[in-house]
Amino acid sequence: MKIIIVGYGRVGTQLVRLLAHKNHSIVVIDKEHDALEKAPEEAGVRVLIGDAVDPDMLRQAGADKADVLLALTREENTNLMVAQMARIAFQVPKVVAMVYDPQREISFHTAGVDTLQITVTGAQLIAAQIEGGGAASLQELFSPVSGESSKTKEAPFPVPLRTVSSTGPYYVIIMGWGKVGYYLGRTLLEEGHEITIVEANPEVYGLVSRQLDCPVIQGDGSTHAILEKAGASRCDVFVAVTNRDQNNLIGCQVAKREFGVPKTIARAKNPKNEWIMQQLGVDVTVSSTAIISSLIESELPIHKIRTLLKLRVGQLEIMEYVLDGDSPAIGCQLKELTMPPHCNIVTILREGSAVVPRGETSFQNNDLVLALADRADEPQLRKLLLG
Repeated sequence: MKIIIVGYGRVGTQLVRLLAHKNHSIVVIDKEHDALEKAPEEAGVRVLIGDAVDPDMLRQAGADKADVLLALTREENTNLMVAQMARIAFQVPKVVAMVYDPQREISFHTAGVDTLQITVTGAQLIAAQIEGGGAASLQELFSPVSGESSKTKEAPFPVPLRTVSSTGPYYVIIMGWGKVGYYLGRTLLEEGHEITIVEANPEVYGLVSRQLDCPVIQGDGSTHAILEKAGASRCDVFVAVTNRDQNNLIGCQVAKREFGVPKTIARAKNPKNEWIMQQLGVDVTVSSTAIISSLIESELPIHKIRTLLKLRVGQLEIMEYVLDGDSPAIGCQLKELTMPPHCNIVTILREGSAVVPRGETSFQNNDLVLALADRADEPQLRKLLLG
């Protein structure tokens, strides 16, 4: 069995020790170099140092071929985001997230993730059930320790989404108070909107209280209790701009699912997390890294390929390809090319004019080809047009 363990703390350590000598392929991921130095050098145990919130790290760990992923870090938001990425993006058959606060289990279940409330002794239960093999054993494994199935609790979510007034002013909750939150809050107040700030850091909370004339709440903005205190039930827009993508994602999910907030916006510090955040329900993602990268590409016309527009629906992009003498498509008619399943040529810009592509349209040197492409199929289209 191929098992990925995220978090090499007490439970993760115990699990690896119990399973290392068995016939399993185990990958351990942890951000702390010191923690992983203690990992046993056993056959079948692979150790990776990095942040599992990054999809490339999960891909490197072999999540696309994993049978089980266990998210066992000390941070519930990290566990929930990693578990959802594994389930949605990599389609891992069985995903489990560690929880510490029983009241937060509902958020995990709503997201389709099984949960465990366990201590170190619970690792022995996990190992024993994995060793038992078979679907029945795995089903028993991924039930809470109390014996009650995690699926027996009916989640009352999602709450029906409310509508945003077209006239305003709006009520906006801002989670996180760095430079982004400060300038955003000040701008919204100047435009006449009502805002509330939610900040977890006590020192920053005191600073914010003196900077702006608006309600400021200290606490974790990704929890039901704090958002309820902030008045999320009447909120028009929830904006999460902390420095941690997992906190921003879970905050937006709780706001939408549990309070029906009609519009959620999340900052993505890692631009590779934008698409997974959108798949998991965030309405709008903002990545300064991706914005700057796009501006550089648009201002430096030295690339044969440019992304002109990313569409949130269906992971589609409008791409621009510049054909040169090395392009295998030159001289070919459109009908002669075997297009990837979810790609289509939109138009061809040639000598200042737009050519509507037909089956008999031939590609020429220096053609600028605009195409609509699914993100997963774009590499095939690139190879077809540029070689």
